[in-house]
Parts: sequence; structure tokens; C-alpha cells
Amino acid sequence: MYAEMEIGLVAAIEDSPLRAKLAAVETLPELDGDNLVQKFAAQAPAVFVVAGVHASVQDGSITVPFGLACVARNARGHEDARRGDGKTLGMYQIVSSVLGLVENGRAGGYVWRVTGVDLMLDDKLAKAGLTCAVVHVSTTAALPDGLDEALLDDFLTLRADYDIKPMVATSEHDKWIKDDPDYSSSKPELQDLQPVQT
Repeated sequence: MYAEMEIGLVAAIEDSPLRAKLAAVETLPELDGDNLVQKFAAQAPAVFVVAGVHASVQDGSITVPFGLACVARNARGHEDARRGDGKTLGMYQIVSSVLGLVENGRAGGYVWRVTGVDLMLDDKLAKAGLTCAVVHVSTTAALPDGLDEALLDDFLTLRADYDIKPMVATSEHDKWIKDDPDYSSSKPELQDLQPVQT
């Protein structure tokens, strides 16, 4: 459900005339503040899609929020970054276009509504010459009816840490881990076999 929503929102912008005016349309990367500002600066003008923090559930339905971060930059100054200069899109133009695309629009098999717009007033963004606004959108979907096993990937990798007191000396362990294990004087009680993926 979430994956289809995220992919659908990205595709809705990718497939629109707005895309030709943007440098990037992506999901929001997991970066800290400074690195995120650097990414925004390198890719503006852009729209970044990110899932919201809190989804609400009521009467068998879930309302899922997403944010569409609209980022612009202009070397001529903050006003051109907001308004555009006739050559490069401004943040206001990106926001207006996204509003028109998403309100009552279909993406990922869901119908979306705009729930708000927040201007991001941040010193780091301003110092990088960036203007940014987040268009908040949401959609409502029926809760899944039980577990759909088709959505689960095959189990391929086990990540485990063992922290037990050795039952035998290290010299015995060293014999077990050779390419041709030596179990002549001792043998491990548990073994782990991991097949090589081809």
C-alpha cells in the first residue's frame, strides 16, 4: 500500500508537463540537515516525495499523509527563487503546479487530496539560496483484510549476533572453520549453512 502510494506520486509528477522544467523528481533521501540542504541545492528545481509521520485509522480505513517538497534555487536572489525568472521555475510555480496535479488526482491507484502547504523557513536553506515549501496530501484506503503473503519477499538473509561463552578452547574453534573442517577431537553443537546466491 505505502509503496504503491509513493511510487504513484512520483510517477504522477514524472508523467506531467511539470517534469520537463525540473532537475529531479525523487523520494526524499534519509539524510541529516546539512546533507539534505546540499542535495536540495544540487538538484533544485525539484520535487521530493516523502511519507508522512502519522496515519490515522478509523472504521476499517487508513488515511495516509505524504509530503511533496517543492525546492527552487536562483542565483539572482531569493525573490527569483520564489517567483521564478522566466527561465528557471520558482518555488511558487512548482507549488501551484503540484497543487493542480494532486488535488483530486489519481496516483498509485488512489485518489489524493491536498490538506495544506507549509513554507519552510530555515536558515540553512536560506543561506544555500534555496526556497522550499511542502505540499501536504493524503489519501484514504481500506485496511488490508488479513496478511497477503504475496507481498512478502522470500527470506534470504539471516542477521544474527551470538554472544555465548565458548564451550571449547579457541584452538578447537580454529579447526572447525577451516575449508576442510577438523572434527576429530570436538564438534560444534550448532552449525549454520548459508548457500551462495548465484
